[in-house]
Parts: sequence; structure tokens; C-alpha cells
Amino acid sequence: MHERRNFILTLLFIAALVWGVYAWIVLAVFPGLGEPAGGTLLHRIASISLAFLFGATLVYIYRYEDKLEDNLGKRTMGQYYEFDGLCFAPLVRVTENGNDLNQAEISLYYQNRFEGPCEAVIHLRPPPDSIYSHKGARDVHFAFSVQPGAYGVIHQPIAVPHELQGEAIQIEMAAAVRWPRGHGDRLRSCQGRSCGTFEVDWALAFRQSRHELGGEIELKHPTRVQLTMPENVRAEIGRGEYIIEVFDAVS
Repeated sequence: MHERRNFILTLLFIAALVWGVYAWIVLAVFPGLGEPAGGTLLHRIASISLAFLFGATLVYIYRYEDKLEDNLGKRTMGQYYEFDGLCFAPLVRVTENGNDLNQAEISLYYQNRFEGPCEAVIHLRPPPDSIYSHKGARDVHFAFSVQPGAYGVIHQPIAVPHELQGEAIQIEMAAAVRWPRGHGDRLRSCQGRSCGTFEVDWALAFRQSRHELGGEIELKHPTRVQLTMPENVRAEIGRGEYIIEVFDAVS
């Protein structure tokens, strides 16, 4: 990202340093070269000023500037949540099915702020007898691995009862994140709103069972999120497996 800009700034910084060596050292050691156009003082002030300007810019770029864009912020207009360096936001979308009723989905967009890979579990708890992702289930449960600096989305098909279609519902959301090799360097400075959490047995985190879907997990200070349900979508579902898409990651 910005490789061409950074390369040009580096060349300008080197050129300013060379100019400074000429103005401050060469002209002082070899006075026989004569007075340069504009005077020696002008060359000295201009060269040192430009070297400082380009040097400070490069320090900011390589030490403080974000290495990756805030893609999630663009998708959600800056309205997203975070737990321990992983940002995310649940949105509702509809997949068209031709002549059949359309399929409603919860699309969980996520974004890793660091260069380390992580494992995440995000749990959504809708009101009783409302939406569900599996027949007989209550909660919506996401367990997934996140690549370094990744930005992606998980599409989870859901059933929406007829009486809730077109209505807004409040869901509870909590998250847990683990960094097996540590966070690593920060790639994005943008931070999301804080989110509640829950206890996770990481040895079993990716083995989905009735326990995860039946409303048995105790959520600690869950965040409340309002989602508006679409209309003219399926009211029943058997077992809706989610699909993961990764748009961007650090190789």
C-alpha cells in the first residue's frame, strides 16, 4: 500500500541529504567552488529544511501510519464493534432465489487490526421464537480462523418468521478472541465499540453442537444490536451452513 509514494519520498529525502552535504560540507571545505546561486546560506537552510520535512514524513509513514485501509469502516460507515483487536459488524442481506422465496442471511463482516492470525467466536442471541440458523435452534454462532490483517465476511442463512419480516429486532452479541502467536504489529489504528464476551473452551471451539445453538451459553455484558429483518424471505430452514469470504489479508 502506497509503495510508489513511499519510494518517491525516500528518493527526495536522499536528495535533500546530498544537497545538505554539498551546502554544509563541500562548500565549506572547498571555498574555491564559489558562491552558489542564491547564496550559501539559502542552500543550507533549504536543504536542512527539506531533509527534516521528508525525514519526519517517512518516520510517520513507517512508524505510525496504518499499513492497511479501514475496509470495514467503509462498509459500515464506521459503525462496528471490536474485541481484543478483531473488529466486526453483523448486517442483514438477502440472496435472491429466482421464482422461490429469497433467502435472508446475517452477514458478519470482520477485520483483523494486527499482523498475527487469530481465532474468533462470535455469538448472536436473538429474542426467543424469532430468527434461527438451524431448525430447532435459538442462537447464531460463528467460530472461525482469521488470517493476518484479514478483511472478510461470513454469510449465515437464517429463517425469519412471517410476523417478524419487515420488523426490527434486538439481538445480544458477545465475542471471544484468541491470538496463538500474539497480536504482532498493528496494521490498522481504527477501533470499534466494545463488545461483551463469554467463556470459550478453545479445544472444542470449532465443534458446533446443540450447546452453542440452544441458548445455554452465558453471555457476559452482551452488546445489544438492532437488525431490521427483510420481507418476502423464507420462514423455515433446515440446517444453514455459513460461507466465509476473505477479501483481503496479509500474505
